[in-house]
Amino acid sequence: MINRNDFLKEWYYKEEERRNNIDNSLNIPIGILTALVAGIYYLLSKYNYLEGNLVLKCIFIIFILLTISFWIVSIYYVLLSYNKMYSGFDFKAFPCANFIKNEYDKLKIYYDENKDDFSPEITLEILVENNVEEILSECVENNVNNNDAKAYFLYKSKIHLINCIISIFATIIFFSINYIQHEKEDIYKIEIMSRNVPPPPRPQPPKVVKQSEPPRANPPAPRQPSTPPSPPRR
Repeated sequence: MINRNDFLKEWYYKEEERRNNIDNSLNIPIGILTALVAGIYYLLSKYNYLEGNLVLKCIFIIFILLTISFWIVSIYYVLLSYNKMYSGFDFKAFPCANFIKNEYDKLKIYYDENKDDFSPEITLEILVENNVEEILSECVENNVNNNDAKAYFLYKSKIHLINCIISIFATIIFFSINYIQHEKEDIYKIEIMSRNVPPPPRPQPPKVVKQSEPPRANPPAPRQPSTPPSPPRR
């Protein structure tokens, strides 16, 4: 006969392992969604909206909006799968490390008080096993439901991620047509910052020569003061 406690205990640890695997499997969708942000930004910024066929422009806008919508829905399900949109999943575990000893101590008082009313098949060990089984059943049932919800949200996230990838590839087709025919030229605004340089000194005024007066010689250049000679030594 299968031991129920051993079965439930193994199932409990399997659900713990399943929970960790689901959390680890979220890394790939998160990485792809992050890369798609860069792709969406590039397509939006490099598309030439001023030129090109109007129909192709409308198709491009429709596909890029579909891509953004699928991306938002996918990241929404990723957050649901990871932590239920920041509210968190309530996983259940053993009450404490020595919960079996606590059950023995608690049930021993109950058993001693009522053992005369019990049938011979009911022992203290059976009562403890029943309580442990009840705890394990409650933990397993709760954790299974949480892991099923996490797995479902992860599945929905991957479905919308695939739709996002398909739509962005379709967007790239119409973007390429526009890019080849009407490549958008990047306009850079360059502002030259110049320093205010003071004006140079004014030149010397020109010499005025009057015809009614004889010419005057240019004034001699000022001499540097000479040092007086040192007195003779005795």
